[in-house]
Amino acid sequence: MAVDEIVQLLQTIDEGSSKPDVAIIALPVALLERVFNARVEEGATTEAEDSGGSDAPNFRGMLKAKAMHLSFPIQLVWEDVFDERVTIPLKIKQSSERKIQDQADRTWNLLTTLYYKGTGRIPWRRMPKEGEYSACYIGVSFYREAGGQQLFTSAAQMFDERGRGFILKGKRAQTESRGRHPYMTQQDARDLIAGALAAYKGHHRNHPARVIVMKTSKFRDEEAAGILDALDEAGTEMRDLVWVQESSTVKVFRDGNYPVMRGTFVELDGKGLLYTNGSIPYYGTYPGTYDPRPLLLCPHESSDSPIAEIAQEVLSLTKINWNSTQINQKLPIPILAARRVGEMLKYVSDERVSTDYRKYT
Repeated sequence: MAVDEIVQLLQTIDEGSSKPDVAIIALPVALLERVFNARVEEGATTEAEDSGGSDAPNFRGMLKAKAMHLSFPIQLVWEDVFDERVTIPLKIKQSSERKIQDQADRTWNLLTTLYYKGTGRIPWRRMPKEGEYSACYIGVSFYREAGGQQLFTSAAQMFDERGRGFILKGKRAQTESRGRHPYMTQQDARDLIAGALAAYKGHHRNHPARVIVMKTSKFRDEEAAGILDALDEAGTEMRDLVWVQESSTVKVFRDGNYPVMRGTFVELDGKGLLYTNGSIPYYGTYPGTYDPRPLLLCPHESSDSPIAEIAQEVLSLTKINWNSTQINQKLPIPILAARRVGEMLKYVSDERVSTDYRKYT
């Protein structure tokens, strides 16, 4: 009911003579409490090994999905962003560590995302190396369909070297026993990557020289074969398939009172241990609460680039997030976007899927 009410107001604005570049929706505390309680009361389930996310109703996902057809993107904010006197209940914050940023940080973050959503221009992007080939970064994810069913669909989040993002919805994914561990068939993997490359060509008028595909689960043989088929068909000679594991049994320690530096990298027999969070010399401290955990980068046997180069790119891609100016994001943007996009695509019918990344942030 809350989603429908807000969408109706947005539709009225969209049909008016003066349309905004971005619509800001400030959610009152009372609504936040209802949204949180609905998620808890639903008794949502998710498996530890599952990459499909929770099957609880998702207010943000539903709202973004129903507002996708509008001519302008939307930005959701909590009420305390505009009024510091507002108190957010601890059960909603889920952590006593969550504190409202100071006014300068809030202003910078809000204006940055409004600049991106309102103009379509990129606030910043990766600094390419001299002589670097044109590249396309693709994050592959799976999400559970709405209704709590154990069904998964694949999606691809493609980012070009300029930082511009495109969203593509794939086909129904396969699963192993008990509906866990979703994966793509060879043909579906081929179609999904081919669609991402077509979106790239439609924007750049040519295919990329290099493609990097990232996934948070291991590449099955049939998935890798389908991806490589699509790359061969497009004539892409350089390719890297990288399994990005969010946890590792290996950790690194250093002398002193602070954790290892952000950007610390250790090669482990062809794999790479990368700290995308850690101490930052500019701050003179570690801007975090808990001991940072590294990513474990596992290139597929078909990958061309050295693991050290892949790690450098992954670290740089953690800074491509225009909804936050925080520089110690843990995940690279193709993976981070994959998580968020699934929250919306589960509520979107095929004919209403937008490829504009601004509609998903």
